[in-house]
Amino acid sequence: MADTQGYSFIAGIPEEWQDFEARHRTFLERYSRLREALNTAFLRTLTRSEPIEKFVFGYGRLCCEDFYEVFLLCANGYGVGALKLLRTLYEHAVTLRYLHEHPEELDNFWDFAYVAEHKVLKPIIETFGERAFENTPIRPTEVEERFQSVKDRFMVTDCRKCGTRRLNHTWNKLDFATMAKRTGSLGTLIVPAYYMPLIHAHSTVASLASRLAPLDGGGFTFVPTAQRKEADTVLVTAHNVILHVLEVQEERFSVPGLREKLQACSQDFLDVWKGRSSRVGAEP
Repeated sequence: MADTQGYSFIAGIPEEWQDFEARHRTFLERYSRLREALNTAFLRTLTRSEPIEKFVFGYGRLCCEDFYEVFLLCANGYGVGALKLLRTLYEHAVTLRYLHEHPEELDNFWDFAYVAEHKVLKPIIETFGERAFENTPIRPTEVEERFQSVKDRFMVTDCRKCGTRRLNHTWNKLDFATMAKRTGSLGTLIVPAYYMPLIHAHSTVASLASRLAPLDGGGFTFVPTAQRKEADTVLVTAHNVILHVLEVQEERFSVPGLREKLQACSQDFLDVWKGRSSRVGAEP
């Protein structure tokens, strides 16, 4: 977009695009088949109305968007930023696979929204007061009522010895790592897709140290350059995760043509990354 003085605005870094293309020419040559598979899975009207089917389709589409966001940052050299978003993609994909295999737990997933809603109510009131809800459909008393209606389902043992209980921090009594392991091969990606991103998503010494470099004679400087190494590692893992997402769609819906496209995309993954996939997790 150019103004009257000829200024052109670009939301991106062209030199990074060029370098990314040079590093990942084979991936980009095969990318059209991945995009076609994603379009086959998600650019359609869902005609089946069972709750688990609505969830699998909707959450899969959410994963698709996560993947494109990761891809965008990788292509612009923001490897650390892509790493943070990779965690989101992975958490969504693990939840998708787990509930696809355990649809009887779907109600807990939905109803925990009332717990989350209640959790944010108190800090809003403490910060802004009751006036925060004026001219909105939100009624604090209704939020409280919804919370109380589901609260008991999400209580867990806090101390086995004294029998005290507390409200769980999530909808499932399994911790995330255990849930991920129960998803099969997707669980083997937990280190590059979950634990490594945590270093940068949270306030840690490692998140700062990774961006500093020592100076000759003492001291440090912040490294402002692109994180291409991180971007490349993230891309491999995100590519792997999105294939798992497509696999769930094929299993649940048997979309015409998707199985063949997924098989082609899985072979593309192996061809593009060759031995590198074994260093970042399971093969798709």
